[in-house]
Amino acid sequence: MKADELLRRYAVGERDFKKVNLKEVNLREADLREINLSQAILTLADLTKADFSEAVLCQANLAEANLSQAVLTGANLMEANLEKALLYKASLQLVNLSQVILDEADLREVNLSKALLYKTSLRKAQLQRANLHQTILQRAFLRGANLSQATLSEANLQEANLTSTDLSGVDLRGANLEAAFLVEANLFQANLEEANLNRAILTGAIMPDGTIYRSESKD
Repeated sequence: MKADELLRRYAVGERDFKKVNLKEVNLREADLREINLSQAILTLADLTKADFSEAVLCQANLAEANLSQAVLTGANLMEANLEKALLYKASLQLVNLSQVILDEADLREVNLSKALLYKTSLRKAQLQRANLHQTILQRAFLRGANLSQATLSEANLQEANLTSTDLSGVDLRGANLEAAFLVEANLFQANLEEANLNRAILTGAIMPDGTIYRSESKD
């Protein structure tokens, strides 16, 4: 489907575009609030500054799509594919991203506060200076991700895989890291005030003071 046809049908009140093929479509700055694009193909699409508030994007394929500065507040992206997607400065507050693939995605400065990312894959994702305040990242896969200078205060990271993750300068005040896997993670200058590290595995991790955590060390 072409962009002009989608926009024309949306303008007259149609909202259900389930399974539509929009590969490489240009929808820059489009207002598509509450649209249903579940299982749609949006690979390589240009969605810069588009408004997808409250949209349904379950199981949509957004691999390598450009969602820079897009508004996805309240959208449902459960099981969507966002591998290598560009989400620079996108707004994703209160979004459901459970079991979503975000491997190698560009999420620098993204706002994901209070979003649901349960079991989400963020392998090698770029999350520098991202806002993840009170975000649910329980059992998320963050191996090799870059979260330097991000805000993760009061985030739920229970059983999350943070192996070799860059958490330098991160705000983890009040975060729940119970049973998290932090092997060889970089926590240099991170703020762990009141963070829960019960049963967390920190072998080889760089601690906030620059020391290397050894298995025989005390928390």
